[in-house]
Amino acid sequence: MWVMGEKRRRTAAAPGDAARRRALEHAAHARRLVAQSAFAPALGDLVQALALAPEVDALWSQFGEVIRFFNFREPLDRRLRTLLGRALEHPAVDPGDLVRPISSLALSRPAEQALADPLLQALLRDAVVRDAGLHELLRGARQDALERRSLPLETLCAIAHQCFNTEYVLDETPRENERIAALRPAALYDWALYAAYRPLHTLEGAERLPAALASTPLASLAERQILEPLEERRLAGAIASLGETSDRVSSAVRAQYEQNPYPRWLRTQTQFDPAPLATVVSELFPAAGVPASSDPARILVAGCGTGQNAIAAARRFSDASVLAIDFSRASLAYAMRKTRELGIATIDYRQADILALDALDERFDLVEASGVLHHMAEPLAGWSILTGRVKPGGFMRIALYSERGRRAIVHARDFIARHGFEPTPAGIRRCRAAMLAAKDDALLASVTRNEDFYSLSGCRDLLFHVQEHRFQLPQIATMLDQLGLRFLGFEFPDSGITAARYRARFGDDAAMVNLENWARYEEDNPDAFARMYQFWVRKPG
Repeated sequence: MWVMGEKRRRTAAAPGDAARRRALEHAAHARRLVAQSAFAPALGDLVQALALAPEVDALWSQFGEVIRFFNFREPLDRRLRTLLGRALEHPAVDPGDLVRPISSLALSRPAEQALADPLLQALLRDAVVRDAGLHELLRGARQDALERRSLPLETLCAIAHQCFNTEYVLDETPRENERIAALRPAALYDWALYAAYRPLHTLEGAERLPAALASTPLASLAERQILEPLEERRLAGAIASLGETSDRVSSAVRAQYEQNPYPRWLRTQTQFDPAPLATVVSELFPAAGVPASSDPARILVAGCGTGQNAIAAARRFSDASVLAIDFSRASLAYAMRKTRELGIATIDYRQADILALDALDERFDLVEASGVLHHMAEPLAGWSILTGRVKPGGFMRIALYSERGRRAIVHARDFIARHGFEPTPAGIRRCRAAMLAAKDDALLASVTRNEDFYSLSGCRDLLFHVQEHRFQLPQIATMLDQLGLRFLGFEFPDSGITAARYRARFGDDAAMVNLENWARYEEDNPDAFARMYQFWVRKPG
């Protein structure tokens, strides 16, 4: 989670704007409260801040970071409901941060009322909803609509959007399968039903549907399920290549992502407070001694997948230009479509394997490799190649799986091996059902709360990946020594909670760069790096 620097937060308001100054004071107090895990009063501060200065984008970003910790029930304060609706449309907010509060609110109401709520319908259209209870509600409603046409068309369209977003990960009975296979859509309700079970582009003559549905409630479904996949297919064929390798593991990983580009996202946080690279690093790690510089940054995003990291980098660093590479054409085409949709012109996408980048002459101010090295046959070899692409004095932003943080995933992979689930849509659905049914298994239960559990591509990446390495901090320290890189610090997506707890325990490490201390911290807090180790390093020079 990118966070605006403290200094720029304080200077964001004009000196004479009293309301904005008070809003920023509330926001600063909220940050201190969140670091103490005092979420309810922090949310109160942010509600007041947004009432005073709703035009400040950083306040909306902070609202999203805090609201994601909450479960709500009806009746909900009208101000909060209004803020949730506005946040869902705001480019400074990641819609994923709103899944928990909106899902819990919906599930506190009877099913019919919940599904008719415009707030939930908007969430179903624009996010992957990671809630087992809500998915069960959707599965039952979809089945009921197929049997009895019981849902209003608008509600059915919202469910169809969610089913497409999750790549039809919901279970379906043999009877549903038979009925949808026999369906020959000829009316709006039929097309919406089909879209809730299968993508519209699989229909014969699908390319003619968008024009026919343009002025109907199904227009957005036709765009998402027909026009966008057709556009990705066109883009994939025109992507230039920087070189490939014959590495067996690379080939297997590439095949996985050609079948299941990951992650398949609809909207993400796309509005940041831009700053030069040196400013961002200095704000993240004040003790690093990074000299000020306003020079434009040249950035390499290695293993860019479907484009979220590349887009964030292009928007976050002022005057930045980005080269984003991946070996999956399907992933790159998805990334290109989303980049064009957002009107970003500073990202250049290329097909390439990290192992082939030795042939690339260019050096970069920042190289990002988030979640890619641990899927290589030899992560250190790939990391070494990327280090060679960094300018002297340049930076790397790395993310690697934690052995301790992934213990539930390791347990789940053993469960999958014992039961023989295969990485096919049917196999993944059976696996999910079995895990959801294993209610007495605490580790499996934690897996079912992972956001990736709720889409087909996410579940395959999470549990069925063809190659996965996991690391411990002493290993990473050794690798940094071998590569000659200086550790600058971790970047956490938890609004400062972990950093505050670390400082409370290891007050003598003001810079928070002692990896031996961090190893002890993780031993006592095994979920601290459940997502990944996400950290910055610097190349000498």
